[in-house]
Amino acid sequence: MLRGKTMIYIGMDTHKYFIQGVAIDEKGRKVRELKFKNRREEIERFVRSFGSEIKVAIEGTFGWQHVYETLESIKVEITLVNVRRTKVIAESKIKTDKLDALAIAQCLRTGFIAESYVPKPEIRRIREIVRHRISLKMEVKRIKNKIHAILLKNGIKQGFTDLFGKRGIEFLLKVKLVEQDRYRLNSYLRILNSLNKEVDEVTERINKISKADKDAMLLTTIPGISYYSALLILAEIADVKRFSSADKLCSYAGLVPRVIQSGNHEYHGRLIKECDQNLKWILT
Repeated sequence: MLRGKTMIYIGMDTHKYFIQGVAIDEKGRKVRELKFKNRREEIERFVRSFGSEIKVAIEGTFGWQHVYETLESIKVEITLVNVRRTKVIAESKIKTDKLDALAIAQCLRTGFIAESYVPKPEIRRIREIVRHRISLKMEVKRIKNKIHAILLKNGIKQGFTDLFGKRGIEFLLKVKLVEQDRYRLNSYLRILNSLNKEVDEVTERINKISKADKDAMLLTTIPGISYYSALLILAEIADVKRFSSADKLCSYAGLVPRVIQSGNHEYHGRLIKECDQNLKWILT
């Protein structure tokens, strides 16, 4: 057991089934290196094996929430690393789990680390529900495209403003197709019906959350902002005070053009892509 006031910096390279951990001291010397299972008890055992003066950095890759919340529960100071912006890691020519974990730890120790913002637990829960609705709507769109493809394949023209309205669905149920395409179309219609029910259910849930949130209700006073839009905007921005200016917030939302400057010339292009895509989508 390592005790005392020496600060220990831990870098974690996280994967689906395991984590590569590297711990270094204040002078950058390696204290411990261990590969362990990506389970709560294993994470806690590794971190608790050091003294109380600990800082941990983990990659903001898929599945980071489980690791972050485990560390959060044992009151450890955590940094979620933005790998793209932390160039020492992102541009490494030799990529191994041990080297990545060590690079994360060293960047944490020196302060040369790009941190990803992590909102409070209640905001994270709201993000999950609004993003769930986004994913469901994307599935709805995908299934509708499949249905359009079946009609196109069979050379069927339809003049409905909304093919998936009441009259459009009646048409789809009766349109004559070869056996395999008729089966596929019926299958897609059943899936679409089920997805629409899920969308309605999650929308009702979102509406209830919005109505109980004074900030969301304030946003709904703006023409065009629904309960869902308001909650998504709040969830994606989280703490508006983390932005030092309105320009920074607009950039985060992707509402500013790309600027290319050369000499005395300045060119403005399309809206920037490096932004919160959900926030940009709902606002545009």
